[in-house]
Amino acid sequence: MANILVIGAGVMGTTMTIPATDNGHKSTIVGTPLDQDLIKNIKEKSYHPKLDVYLTDTIGKNYNEVDQNDFDQSDLIIIGVSSKGITWFIDFINNFNVQRKNFLIITKGLYINDNNKLDILPNRIQKYINQDVDITAVTGPCKAIELANKNITNVCFVNNELDTAIKLSKIFKNNYYLIQTQDDLVGSEVCAALKNIYAIALGYSQVHYSNKEKIFNPESALFSHCLNEINLIISLLGGSSQTVFGLSGLGDLHVTSGTGRNGTLGKYLAKNKKYSEIISNELTGETVEGAELLIEFESYLKNYEHINKLPILQKLLESICGDKNLNIPWDDLNI
Repeated sequence: MANILVIGAGVMGTTMTIPATDNGHKSTIVGTPLDQDLIKNIKEKSYHPKLDVYLTDTIGKNYNEVDQNDFDQSDLIIIGVSSKGITWFIDFINNFNVQRKNFLIITKGLYINDNNKLDILPNRIQKYINQDVDITAVTGPCKAIELANKNITNVCFVNNELDTAIKLSKIFKNNYYLIQTQDDLVGSEVCAALKNIYAIALGYSQVHYSNKEKIFNPESALFSHCLNEINLIISLLGGSSQTVFGLSGLGDLHVTSGTGRNGTLGKYLAKNKKYSEIISNELTGETVEGAELLIEFESYLKNYEHINKLPILQKLLESICGDKNLNIPWDDLNI
């Protein structure tokens, strides 16, 4: 039996406990300062209101109720905060000894490293907690509510040391949570972040080209072009094309563009609305990861040496950061 410590009581971090406890393991969910109401429900009812599920063999704690013993007893620590919460997570973890602990990260995002290059969050965490830890990433197509309801879900556990990914996958793998193990950590993590950006364009294509009936040709073609741009970026960072056209890239882009907030933003942009209008009305209070990533890295991406080879990314930057109507640059895609 493994003891799992989840940092962050959001839907994805909480959902990860379900296949684990079904397999006979025990979980503790630690809430951030923003999770007090969720932890209250877990403590009192073993219930997560956002997922509308009851949890078994799982307890809840607020972040200020945790001590070193919780970490000493844990066999695995899941990083379940949002990308905005990574700084808080690093500060929180630095209060404890987590030397040689195994971590599983479900947070999606990037950062600019000291060499002014795009880099992955596991590298940021390992640098700033300054302890010898091992981080495995979870990537691939997964809607939290579907996994929580035990629908078949097929994802990847990724670690540069494949044996570690295999070992951790055995805690979670069962008849509805199917796990591939891979060693392309850079490619998988960059796919996980970039798919949120490109899902905006695909959401746009699902609405803009349809009128009285659903039109599929433009979306299908654009899907291929988006994958080609993701592949270019990942190849330049040393990742694998196989990752891009697998679960971590193609699979995750499909589910995100069809059902997530990034695709939803694109659908509103297709109605000739601008980002500032949408985020102040239809999507007020929502976290749209792809848009936030574009805004955070606007300066870097506009000056990226290969930006001219990424026409879809250029148009997304103009639309989100420049608050302009989105247009798909078909002429530039078919040279």
